Amino acid sequence: MISKIFIVVIFILAFISSGVCQENANAVLKNIQDKFGSIEDLSAQIVQSVNDKVNLKGKVFYKKENNLRFEFDNMLIVSDGETSWNYNKKQDKVIITDYDTEGNKILSIRQIIFEYPEDCELNTFEFEGKKGLELIPKDDTFSFNSVKLFIDSEHLITKVMIDDPATGKIQVDLSNYQLNKNLSDSYFQFSPPEGSQVLDLR
Repeated sequence: MISKIFIVVIFILAFISSGVCQENANAVLKNIQDKFGSIEDLSAQIVQSVNDKVNLKGKVFYKKENNLRFEFDNMLIVSDGETSWNYNKKQDKVIITDYDTEGNKILSIRQIIFEYPEDCELNTFEFEGKKGLELIPKDDTFSFNSVKLFIDSEHLITKVMIDDPATGKIQVDLSNYQLNKNLSDSYFQFSPPEGSQVLDLR
């Protein structure tokens, strides 16, 4: 379950993002990057499907620079940019790690938007009269074959389609964006519930 959630984390936060020339793909990427730069905080509903079967529903919250919160039915992931808490509600178990550990680097939105594209070939595609962005890894750095980002007129990601050779077809839908609502810093802190099992790996 944790690995599936991490797949979500890697790719749904890329908003913040052939017959068509590379220059156009770079322009689409720049629009995503510029949009991300204009956002102080956001929230959105997310739904993930694997091979057309829904397996995760919830909500994501973000605040500059690396404050993140993911709420799912049985899982809560919170990070304040220094510490990350992964709480399994069913098991009443909390795993605490440093934000900059290898496993948490995928939580960095800035890295996803500004660094990951450098290791991928970028292409655009058309859908519903809009341009989307496709990322194809240049080498085996990433586990996926390709990622397609479906972008709305505001340069926000509405859908992500991932071709993953191990898992299959992964689709993440984003909706009901709320931008720049002045989310409190306390929302990105977490105190383990009394009596829960705590595994501190810092």
